[in-house]
Amino acid sequence: MQTNGMERYEILRVDLSKGTAAREEVPPELIQQFVGGKGLATHYLAKELPAGADPLGPDNPLIFMTGPVSGIYPGTTRHITVTKSPLTGAYLDSTAGGYFAWELRRAGLLGIIVQGASEQPVYLRVSDGEAALEDAAELMGRSIIEVDDDPRFADYRVAAIGPAGENRVLYANIGNNAGRTKNGRSGYNGRGGAGAVMGSKNLKAIAVRGTGRPAISEEVKGLRGEFSKRIKQEDSDSSWLFEAGTPIIVDWTDGVHVLPTRNWTSGSFEGAEAIGHEAIKAEREAQVGCYNCPVNCGQQVKAMSGAFPGAFADKVEYETIGLGASNTGNADFSSIVKFSELCDELGLDTISAGAAIAFAMDCAEKGLIEHPIRFGDSAGQAELTQAISDRSGMGADLADGIRAAAEKWGIDREKVNVFEVKGMEFPAYDPRGSVGMAIAYATADRGACHMPSWPIAADALGEDDAADPYSPEGKSEFVIGEQDENTAEWSLVGCDFIVYGAEDAAKMLGSLGIQMTPEEYLRMGRRVWNLTRLINLREGFTAADDAVPPGLDKPLEDSGRVLTPEVFAQMKSDYYRLRGWDEAGRPTAQLLAELDLEEYARDLGFSAAEESSS
Repeated sequence: MQTNGMERYEILRVDLSKGTAAREEVPPELIQQFVGGKGLATHYLAKELPAGADPLGPDNPLIFMTGPVSGIYPGTTRHITVTKSPLTGAYLDSTAGGYFAWELRRAGLLGIIVQGASEQPVYLRVSDGEAALEDAAELMGRSIIEVDDDPRFADYRVAAIGPAGENRVLYANIGNNAGRTKNGRSGYNGRGGAGAVMGSKNLKAIAVRGTGRPAISEEVKGLRGEFSKRIKQEDSDSSWLFEAGTPIIVDWTDGVHVLPTRNWTSGSFEGAEAIGHEAIKAEREAQVGCYNCPVNCGQQVKAMSGAFPGAFADKVEYETIGLGASNTGNADFSSIVKFSELCDELGLDTISAGAAIAFAMDCAEKGLIEHPIRFGDSAGQAELTQAISDRSGMGADLADGIRAAAEKWGIDREKVNVFEVKGMEFPAYDPRGSVGMAIAYATADRGACHMPSWPIAADALGEDDAADPYSPEGKSEFVIGEQDENTAEWSLVGCDFIVYGAEDAAKMLGSLGIQMTPEEYLRMGRRVWNLTRLINLREGFTAADDAVPPGLDKPLEDSGRVLTPEVFAQMKSDYYRLRGWDEAGRPTAQLLAELDLEEYARDLGFSAAEESSS
């Protein structure tokens, strides 16, 4: 069905407290303003999240959202979850690939908004025009993979939580298409604890089956073929992923001393070669991809030797290796495969889980806690991963993140690195070797994150030969540009590895009747980024939270590099000025008017008069 040349889009609204599920149309003007994905989901969160809501309470919405182009164009079969993070208390989004987004589109849905909480465990079954909540008692305690492989879901694409989500581990994730019997790549909404939010709602899984598909015009077919051909070229922006996926980054970061090693004390690891892309290639069983994507960057590997022979991981990513191998001082390839396998089954974010384990190892090595675990302990790492999911023993403290564990254990941050921003653990790039990563982490809307901006690629990793990785000059301008561009792309919803520019996006949207210039598309990204800022400000975050932790001014053992407070302060000042925010980190009245955010500012408790006078 078309409305003024635009397809009619629907979402499914589920109220677990009432046990209801009903479809509703997305107003066409919202598609025009926000497209889908991050943008549209952020609109709903801004309108429907009560101020100060408990992230694990029934008032916190959990939103799954695709975009109008999802599944239609190569590299767009992605969806995003948006909610309030239980790990940070801030805005949270997390994208995932696989097949789930396409199945939602086949069922005639752009997304699902889950509200309330069920008194008993349930799962949501969606089949074309029907939706029902069903008893999930038999599924409780099962791994994500076991749920996906359950015979009742043989013809469905499933988004599920594992035991970690049931136990409200604050960085529990949601797994999609994770079963061993399902074709294609799995995907995980990984960071920030969306799985814990789902668990708090007593929602074990969402199973979707669709028999339709969006209408495809001749214009769309031609444009799709053009993009697919471009992606497959040997010199495309995605070509670096063809051979072994993201594990190739281990070689790059180790070579420039930014690979996290033994809880961020060094930037290079003597065992890097044993855990990088050559190890992946040697023990790879298959390369898999998301629906309608020619890149196939997912690496399925099976360990042949080491502490865990036979361990199998559906995909091993760079971040998993950086936080769960070099940062735990472990060069046993089978250990990283086992760690990845456990996190996939239990439903844990590998970045936060790896950081928590390395932190515990460091504390134990220094005698600050009584525990036998040490760097390089393969068996201990696997046991602690399970304990975090179970919330048992020391794992119960680590399940709340390293900030909370450090506070509970009374750890002096000058003695042990506790690298996090807003409560979210660092990803696998040390900002002492690329200072732009520090301002990227500090200003990311969901906490320490490399996804909104990755300045290290331009400087330390050498895309721009003229860029100085140790100078603050130009870093904030670069980070802002990427944050806005990536926010627009996640509203599309596109894959970071495909690299669709604003002109590409405008063509795709235009082929579906959504008229938007490249400039309007980028403005949309900037608008959404500032809307997430308003949400975080309303939830109590201030300029003081846009900070990096102690310890970055201590030199790396290998390179001797540091991040000085003066360099960071300059970047932060530049960032606020270039963003159009005041010294308190708040969007000015002029910016709110320019981006048509005044209504949202009022709804979220900010008036233009207050902003202009602050």
